[in-house]
Amino acid sequence: MNIVIREAKLEDWEEVWWLLFKRGATDDQALARERIMKISSDPTHYLPIALQNEKAIGYGWVQSYGPHLRSGQILHRFHDLYVLPEYRNNGIAQALFTSVKTWSEQNGASWLQWNANPTSSSFYEKIGYQPIPEEEEGYPFYEITFTS
Repeated sequence: MNIVIREAKLEDWEEVWWLLFKRGATDDQALARERIMKISSDPTHYLPIALQNEKAIGYGWVQSYGPHLRSGQILHRFHDLYVLPEYRNNGIAQALFTSVKTWSEQNGASWLQWNANPTSSSFYEKIGYQPIPEEEEGYPFYEITFTS
C-alpha cells in the first residue's frame, strides 16, 4: 500500500471535510470549511493527511498552545486522529501519529498531550504509550515529554 503523509493544503479542504463527515460529529459543511481553511493556514496548527492514489484516507490534528506564561515551556495538544475504516490496520494511523509527534518535537513542544476515545486506547497502547491518571473521566490521558 503506497501511502503519502503530508500537511493539508488549502485546496484539500473538500477531502478533509469528507473525512470529518465520515468520522461523524461535525456540523455544517460551510462552517467546517471556514475552520479547515483557518487551521490549515495557521502555523500553530498541524493537519497532516494520509493519501493513497491522491485520495485522502485519514488525518491528524495537533495544536501548539504556545509558551507557558511562567515557564516558557510549550504544550501541544493532539486533537484528532482518524483513518477511514476500510484502510485501518495498515500502519496509516501510526504514520499519522508519528507525523504529529515529529512536528511537535521539531516545533519546540515540551509536551504532547491528548485524551483518547476509550475505544482508541488500545491503539496507543499497541504503539507503546500507557495512559496516566485520567484527566477527564472515561477518556484515557496520554503525555509525551520531549527533552531539549
